[in-house]
This record gives sequence, structure tokens and C-alpha cells, in this order.
Amino acid sequence: MQISKPAFSFALMTILKKNELARDYCDVQGIQLIDKFLEGPCVEQQSYSPQVCYNIICSLWILSYHPFAQKYFEDYSLSLIEKATKVLDFYSWEKIARILLQLYMNVKENQICQEHLADIDAFNLIIKL
Repeated sequence: MQISKPAFSFALMTILKKNELARDYCDVQGIQLIDKFLEGPCVEQQSYSPQVCYNIICSLWILSYHPFAQKYFEDYSLSLIEKATKVLDFYSWEKIARILLQLYMNVKENQICQEHLADIDAFNLIIKL
């Protein structure tokens, strides 16, 4: 039996709200699953509802609070911040923009994440939003 992408993304977001479950989920395979969503359903316009994108970015936002997840946001090969920002090219829901700004707020103190934000010109994006 397969679970739908909207149901899976909502379940993931709900599970990550528990700190101990977030720690268990936060490994290479778990992050790669989020990465697959950011590269697939979140940028395939009209293939899924924007709610899936919101749930995935919200999951990243939840993980951004935890020190054990910072290394994934810093990883240039994953480009999580850049891929999450790319979602705005496809879906312009206000709640997607708000949760993305909250993600920026959480990672802005990290020096390497600041470089990621500078690479995507986040300052101008924030002004536009």
C-alpha cells in the first residue's frame, strides 16, 4: 500500500514536532527524502498541491531549530536552502513565503548558511516578499 504525497508530507511534519523523533529522523536518508521532495513534487508545477510544498518547508523549518540538523543546512551538495527557495518560483502561497522567511531567520546566524543566503540573494527576495 502506498501513502499519498500530501498525507506523507503532513505526517512527516507532524512527527518532526517531537524532538526525539526529529533526532531519530535526522540522518542522511531522512534528509535525502526531504531533498527528493524539494527536487520532485515541490517543483513539478500543478503535479501536487502547494500544501505538500508547505509541509516540506515547514519540516525543514522545524529541523532548523536543532543543532544536530545544522550540518545538513550547511552542506553545499544538498543545497536545502536554495531548493526550498526555488519553490517560490512555482507556488506563491503566502504561507509558503512566511514559513520560508522563518527558515531564513533560524539559519541566518550560521556563517555557512549566511553564505547560502547570499548566494541566492535572499536579501532582495525578502524585500520583494
